[in-house]
Amino acid sequence: MSKSIYYTQLDSPWGPMFLAGTDISVCSCEFINGKDISAVLSQLQKLNHRVLVKEEPQPLASAVGCLHRYFAGEPEDFDHPLDLQGSRFQMEVWSALRRIPGGKVATYGDIAAQIGRPLSARAVGQACGSNPIVLFVPCHRVVAANGGLGGFGSGLGLKQALLHHEGVFITTKATKSTKI
Repeated sequence: MSKSIYYTQLDSPWGPMFLAGTDISVCSCEFINGKDISAVLSQLQKLNHRVLVKEEPQPLASAVGCLHRYFAGEPEDFDHPLDLQGSRFQMEVWSALRRIPGGKVATYGDIAAQIGRPLSARAVGQACGSNPIVLFVPCHRVVAANGGLGGFGSGLGLKQALLHHEGVFITTKATKSTKI
């Protein structure tokens, strides 16, 4: 095992977070409210079976800095290098999500059209739901065409809170209760 993935846990205004990556790039960032950290680590090890996974925050200092600036309400573009692993379609969606600026939203259909697959809004929702690096890949900025929030793997309350933090106010009225 020559490569190492480091991880740390940090507090956010919306609950505890898990962050993992190398000293160069981030491979995981998620809210862990109510999750067993051993399950999160097991999934990380499964996806990266030939690496050593160890708790050490120092190599992640730059990414942690990005998160702290965001938590403080400072403008943050999260242009930190990422180590994303997914299908070609997922990579196209995640790349498009990274172009949505803070304080703005796009619909699932907008993203589908942007990547040249205008009939794939539902598949865009699934790609958002499998995003392993929240905030750095801002899937919370994708909303439903009907004016509602759509879905979010960490819950619609958190999605709404993140959007409010960025100055976007959308209610859950027109939203289905299912997660994407």
